[in-house]
Amino acid sequence: MIRGFWRRLSGKHLLALLNIVAALAINFEGLAQGVMGSVNVSPEYIERMQLGSNGVVHDPTRQGGIVCIYYLGALFGGFWAGHVADKYGRIKGILAGCFWCIIGASLQSAAQNLNMMLCARVITGVGVGYLMCIVPAWSAEIAAAHSRGKFITITFLANFIGITTASWLGYGISHTDIGGGQFRWRFVLAFQMLPCFPLALGVLLLPESPRWLVKMGRKEEALEIIAKLRGNDNPDHPVARAEFDEIVTMVEIENKDQNISYWRMFLGTNSGDIHLARRIQLSFWLQVMMQYGTGIAAVVIYSATIFRTAGFDDDKSNWLSALCNTVGILGTAVAAFTLDKVGRRRTLFWGAVVLAIIHFAIGGLSRAAINQPENAAALGTGAAACVFIYLFFFSSTWLMIPFIYPTEIFPTHLRAKGNAFGVAGWAVGFGGGSLLVPIMFAGIGEKTFYVFGAAMFAWIPVIYVFFPETAKRSLESVDMLFASKSPFTWDEEKEYARRVEELRIRMAERGEKPLGGRDEEGLGKMSVVHEENVSEVASSK
Repeated sequence: MIRGFWRRLSGKHLLALLNIVAALAINFEGLAQGVMGSVNVSPEYIERMQLGSNGVVHDPTRQGGIVCIYYLGALFGGFWAGHVADKYGRIKGILAGCFWCIIGASLQSAAQNLNMMLCARVITGVGVGYLMCIVPAWSAEIAAAHSRGKFITITFLANFIGITTASWLGYGISHTDIGGGQFRWRFVLAFQMLPCFPLALGVLLLPESPRWLVKMGRKEEALEIIAKLRGNDNPDHPVARAEFDEIVTMVEIENKDQNISYWRMFLGTNSGDIHLARRIQLSFWLQVMMQYGTGIAAVVIYSATIFRTAGFDDDKSNWLSALCNTVGILGTAVAAFTLDKVGRRRTLFWGAVVLAIIHFAIGGLSRAAINQPENAAALGTGAAACVFIYLFFFSSTWLMIPFIYPTEIFPTHLRAKGNAFGVAGWAVGFGGGSLLVPIMFAGIGEKTFYVFGAAMFAWIPVIYVFFPETAKRSLESVDMLFASKSPFTWDEEKEYARRVEELRIRMAERGEKPLGGRDEEGLGKMSVVHEENVSEVASSK
C-alpha cells in the first residue's frame, strides 16, 4: 500500500524523502512569489488587467493590489490550516493545500479580467497559507533536535530555487510574442502549479507526525515512526524510547488545552505557565521584522533602478535581477550549516549588523551617483555589487529563522495553530512591504535605505531582550523555557535552568538517570522524562 511505503525505507532515507517532499511545497511558494515579477511587465497582461497601455503601468496601486491580495488569502489560509492540521493531521492538511494551490494557479493562468485574477490570487494565497503553516511544523516535529534548523533550512532552499526558476523562466520567454503576448504571462502562472502534483503523491508515501499521532492516542504508530527515525527500527533503542516518552508526557500535560481557540491563544486566556500570548507575539513580529523590517523589499524593488544607474540596459538589468536570486540559494545553503551551530540569536545579531552597513552603503552610493552624474556608472556598479552582497547575507542570516522559530516554540497540540500566527506575520510583512516601500521611495528616495539601516540596528536589542535561544533544545523542553512569568530572556533562561535542575534532582532521588545532558552551548537538554516527574516540574511555581 502506498501509505505504508515509508516502512520499507531506512531512517536516513526516510528523512531524505521527507526533505524532498517538504521542499516541493516550499518550492511552490517560491514560484508563486517569483512569477509576478515577469507577469507585471508583460504588455498584454498590463492592458488586460487595465493597469495601463503600451506596456506602461499607469495604475501602480491596482498593480500592487493584485500582488498583495495573494497575502490576504495566505493570511486566511494559514489560520484555517492550523485548525485543519491539528484536528485532521499534517498529511491531510498538506493535501488540502495542494488542492487550493492547483485551483488557484489554474484560474490565474486562465484569467480573462481583473476580477477573475483577484479571485484566483486569493485562492492561491489560501493554498500557500496551508503549506507555509503546516510543512515547517511537520518538518520540525520529525527532525532531530540537534539538526532541526539545518533540516528546515535545507527544505527552504527550494524557496529561493523557486523564485530563481521563476525569474529565469520569465526572462527566457520575455522575448516571445506567442498568442499576442498572452503566452508570456499565462505560461509562468501555469508553471507554478508543477510541484503540487509530486507533492500530493509524495506526502502519501510519508508517515504522519509522531507528535500528532500521540496527541490523537495512536501511540503505537508514533513509536514505530520514532523507532524508524531514531532507533534503526528498534522500539527499545534508548534514544527512540527517550523521545517517545518525552512526547507522551508533554502531550498528556497539554491535553487540557486541546480545544483552545485562536482568540484565546492570542489573549493568552488561562494559558498558565505556557504563556501562549507571548509566543504568538514573538512568532508574528519576527516575521514582520524579516519581511518588512530588514528592507529586503526595498533592495529587491530598487535593484532595477540601481542596475540602470550603473548603465545597464533593460535586458541586462532583467537577467541581473534573476542572478540576484541565484545568490540567495548560496546564502540559504550556508544557513543550513550554521544556524544550529551558531544559534538563532547570534545569527540574528551579526546578520543585523552586516545588513545595516550594506543598507547605508547602498543609500550613500545611490545619492553619490545622483550628485556626481559623471561618476554615476562607477558608483552605480558599486551599489549593484552591494545588492548581491546584501542578498547573500540576508539569506544566510535573517531569512530562515522567522520560519524556524514558530515551529519550535509552541506546544505539540497547538504547533500548527501557533505557526499560523507566523504565517500571518509573513503575509502582513511581505504584503505591507510591497505596498509601503514604493511609497517610501516616492517620498524620500534613496534615504529609504537609511531608514532600514537604522531599523536593523534597532532590532538587535529587541532580539536580545525578548527572543530566547531555541537551537539544540528539544521541542518539548522549550515549554520550560517559556514557563517564566517574565518575558525577558535572562529570566527565561534562569527559569529553564531551575526547572531542569529540579527535574534532575527528583530523578536522581528516585534512582532514575535522564539521557542526554548539556549540549555544546551549555543549554540544559532533557531527552527523556517520566510523566510524574515532568508533571511536577511543569506545575511548579
